[in-house]
Amino acid sequence: MTSSQQTRSWKAFLLYNLLLWLAGLLLVPFVLYRLIHSRDFRRSLPARFGLVQELEPSNGRVLLHGVSVGEVKALKPLVLEFQQRYPQRELVIASSTPTGLALARQLYQDLPVVAYPLDLPGAGRRFLARVKPSIVVLAELEIWPNFLRSCDRLDIEVAIVNGRITERSMAGYRRVQRWLPQFDGIALYGVQNQRYAERFQKLSVPDDRIVVTGNLKYDNLPTPSDDIDFEESVWSRWCQHSEMAAWASTHEPEEQQLLRAWLANPASTSFVAIVVPRHPRRSNALMQMLQREVGPRPLLKLSENRDLERLPPGAVILVDSFGELEAIYRAVRCAFLGGSLIGHGGQNMLEAAAVGVPVVVGPHTENFFEEVEKLKAEGGLKVVEDPLAVVEWLVHWLQNPEVASDSGRKAAKTLESERGAAQSTLLALQKSGLLAN
Repeated sequence: MTSSQQTRSWKAFLLYNLLLWLAGLLLVPFVLYRLIHSRDFRRSLPARFGLVQELEPSNGRVLLHGVSVGEVKALKPLVLEFQQRYPQRELVIASSTPTGLALARQLYQDLPVVAYPLDLPGAGRRFLARVKPSIVVLAELEIWPNFLRSCDRLDIEVAIVNGRITERSMAGYRRVQRWLPQFDGIALYGVQNQRYAERFQKLSVPDDRIVVTGNLKYDNLPTPSDDIDFEESVWSRWCQHSEMAAWASTHEPEEQQLLRAWLANPASTSFVAIVVPRHPRRSNALMQMLQREVGPRPLLKLSENRDLERLPPGAVILVDSFGELEAIYRAVRCAFLGGSLIGHGGQNMLEAAAVGVPVVVGPHTENFFEEVEKLKAEGGLKVVEDPLAVVEWLVHWLQNPEVASDSGRKAAKTLESERGAAQSTLLALQKSGLLAN
């Protein structure tokens, strides 16, 4: 870096940190309120300033960071691969959100879990001094200037895994890149696909630092043979007597739209619709809406009907609890994935497709562009424009089980071919020299 670049970088960091402190001052009333009223907030605040538990020195410790629930979960196959290939290396998991930390403690019970610091001056340095990693592995794209600067000053190598970057993010980074150079401080970019690789190249990342390793979330998907105690579930009992369709991870007003289309289709009287809202806390209000709309059809709430031996034909059942979808997908003939009939961008359809369930979605699937294109091309997923078309596909699959099974097999086969990102990622880390010590 030339002297002029160093001067520009120093000024940019000074301005960046002044803006951070100004934002912090504006948030003082909110912080004081939370300190008074929330014990959890009081307990978590020191860690956000880098004051996490101090770990004993360890040779070759790897810190893996996922910002929230999705990233923490995506790291699981990489953690397992590390433990198999490098059992001598100690792994530490970090996350930035309360939900991410809670999931990390649940998934990685044998590993230290720490809160990732705010990007304030000194916070990253204190954090790193306590955790003492040799390598920092960041999931997707969690690039913060002060943290990366602290890593550089402490000679700690940084890698991106499962990397992705949107067009909007890339444009934003390009605007500030000349003042806050960050991308050249990262030793490896393990990215999900070639499209993301090309975007990082546009940010002047050297080609030899970019490796297409695949998407870790495919390695996380269930398989039809996984043992999840399905046989002991109510869904196993009910699917023996009913042909069922799932409306999964739905958002308001999708349930009402789908129910009206469902009731308007005469064939639906033979089948069961399972409504699984994205947020179960909506269940009470949702039940009231369903009661107004459902007419003479049987309407059941899961929590009140688990003892039923079989479901009545034409029933609509509302799932008002967490953790049911994996079993539901093994019981249903087909599924609609919500957030796609409205401008939300869609919800994750991969778990359904992975166990052989054909999926139909609405037109708004921006959050899962790559996944939708893959599944659609192989015949495992249909994209339609409105609730009537959604219901038509669900009824078609329910009336034609062999067609549904064939579409489901295509979906599962498509996703099976995408597995292997954890192995590719670890190989890229090895070849880059980051795991040499």
